[in-house]
Amino acid sequence: MSDTAVLAGLVGVATDVLVRALGDGWTRVPGPPHEEWFVSGQPAQVAVGWDGFGFTLARPEPRWSGHELVWEFVADRRFSSDEVLYERAALAEAAEEVARRRRRTFRWCPVCREVNAREHVHDNTGLCMDCAVRHLGVKY
Repeated sequence: MSDTAVLAGLVGVATDVLVRALGDGWTRVPGPPHEEWFVSGQPAQVAVGWDGFGFTLARPEPRWSGHELVWEFVADRRFSSDEVLYERAALAEAAEEVARRRRRTFRWCPVCREVNAREHVHDNTGLCMDCAVRHLGVKY
């Protein structure tokens, strides 16, 4: 079962309904205890968390703790299964606004010319971590 289908099951709607409201390509990521989190986009642009009582639409803001990427989320709004069923357009617009805010933080690496989220950028030059390792000998 795909992570998108798992998220749809938690929300309590069919997968196609979830996709029309929130998009596709959801991947489960570790989050706070007693919550299930999913992100969508490459790099991650939108997050949805389920805590057993409702769902949170959020902006993913991962950070490094040593060599481990820790997922953190900036909540935008809470929603219910009914909103996914009956307020799809409003929910889709809210998700797109979260994605726009997250994409504003992305940077293009001047060496490999790939887009990177700020947690994968080496320094203020915009060089991605992979290029820093490959071309500068940086060790993470």
